[in-house]
Amino acid sequence: MHILLVNPNRMLPPVAPIGLDYVAASLSRRGYEPVLCDLTFADDAVGPWEATLTDAIGATAPSAVGVSIRNIDDAYFASQDFVLENTARMIKHIRTQTDRPVILGGVGFSSAPRIVLEYTGADYGIAGEGDPALADLLDCIAAKGDPAGVPGAVFCNAKGHIVSAPPRASDLGALPVPRRRFVDNVRYFAEGGQAGIETKRGCPGACIYCVDPVAKGSRTRVRTPDSVSDEFADLLGQGINVVHLCDCEFNLPVDHARAVCEALVRRGLASEVRWYTYACAKPFDDELARAMRAAGCAGVNFGVDHCDNAMLRRLGRSYTADDIRRTVQACRDAGLTVMCDMLLGGPGETPETLASAIDGMRAFGPDCIGLSCGVRVYPNTPIADMVRAQGPFESNPNLHGTTTDNADLLRPIYFIDSAVGPEIHARVTELVGGDKRFFHADPDQVEGNYNYNDNSVLMQAIRAGARGAYWDILRNASARARQ
Repeated sequence: MHILLVNPNRMLPPVAPIGLDYVAASLSRRGYEPVLCDLTFADDAVGPWEATLTDAIGATAPSAVGVSIRNIDDAYFASQDFVLENTARMIKHIRTQTDRPVILGGVGFSSAPRIVLEYTGADYGIAGEGDPALADLLDCIAAKGDPAGVPGAVFCNAKGHIVSAPPRASDLGALPVPRRRFVDNVRYFAEGGQAGIETKRGCPGACIYCVDPVAKGSRTRVRTPDSVSDEFADLLGQGINVVHLCDCEFNLPVDHARAVCEALVRRGLASEVRWYTYACAKPFDDELARAMRAAGCAGVNFGVDHCDNAMLRRLGRSYTADDIRRTVQACRDAGLTVMCDMLLGGPGETPETLASAIDGMRAFGPDCIGLSCGVRVYPNTPIADMVRAQGPFESNPNLHGTTTDNADLLRPIYFIDSAVGPEIHARVTELVGGDKRFFHADPDQVEGNYNYNDNSVLMQAIRAGARGAYWDILRNASARARQ
């Protein structure tokens, strides 16, 4: 049974659909034949994405079509690109070519599964992990069974209501690990500058804006360190020597992070690969920083959000400004490049806390700082509950973006505390001054935005041979431009 797996992600630079690699391996183990239709590269000689989809469906005659939804939008106030709209058009086109079921999955889908299924008009979805749940759903459909028994299945019941079955966490130790070259990771590396690997899934954090606990689960489940090193080695065998870990936070739990580092050193991979990761500001110490550096880590991105302790508490963070300072210093002492991402404009933000955020981060001294103004309000998050309690979106002075006909919060809508308001961008630009370490997403300065989506500076650097985390590529490009 051929299963067509579609990657609809048209964002550039291209990011390899790691989830489809993992799902394809699980499908193959269950007797299915996965076939990839990658619309990221659809404009290259083959034709527009409509033609690529039509040709793939005609050549495959699939029993079902799976569509991976990585993003609902680009999460930037400056651009507010609602990418799900184009994905819905793709699904509509699929329906003109085949009557076989269309099944959705991916992190973007799992963050709001019922809403996305209704919006796109697909037949089914898998909320949570698609491996091995997609194969379970395909078996159920073939047997004309009840999908309510499939973990994570989302579907329309006999009464016409969209319902969902509780997801089930996979045994990560039982999943196939090596990358089977289903996705053209070599091309993604050449045009996207990195490859991705998971060392764990799930996030126990309580950040008020984050969809990761919704989409991936609130309990952290880890892979064996040896299986992680196997995957590094498999990618290295394809000529891919720069990796970005896809974990929510690499150092949660910290013992597992150390064990992964030890496995990479033990396998002799530390000198062959360069890798980047996301991490939490706490727990993080000198020992972990040195272990990561010894294992080939080049840089760490800490989504610290803020430097004001009251703001950190309101955003759901469990660390303090002092923790951030110590963590940045530990990385600098170990020779790790440090990126700190800040999220400004959240509940309780004032002109004073804005100044505290910029001044504090400048004093901590990371290599670069990303500044995002405006908190995207996603469905199923604590901040979504908060804004609903504040009354109609249209009259809420804290909300910006699509405030009408958006009751489900699917379309881009952003919280900026009215104490700072839309003027936050100009104020932040003023506070930053000429400090080139800061990347600022300002709607009035689109060319200079800290937004990876269709970033011309970033893509030019990758074409010229740059490899690594996108923030590090941009940091180096900025440094070269100043020389």
